[in-house]
Amino acid sequence: MREVIGSVFDYRCDGERAVSGRVVGFLFRQEPKKEEKTEFELSGLIAEELEVMSRNERRVLMERAGLNPDKYDF
Repeated sequence: MREVIGSVFDYRCDGERAVSGRVVGFLFRQEPKKEEKTEFELSGLIAEELEVMSRNERRVLMERAGLNPDKYDF
């Protein structure tokens, strides 16, 4: 899309867009994709460490972190 808009507003064919082309390019630019973290990732727990714990230790730790231990399968 940016290439199409840029070529449309390049009146002098020198690779520089006119002001109107820069404005249109700014209006239609794509926002960077934001990575959404899961509830588990936000808790700060590490899955590999939880896997080696006993069921009771894991349950207590997850409850302290504010997670529902029944929701996750280890």
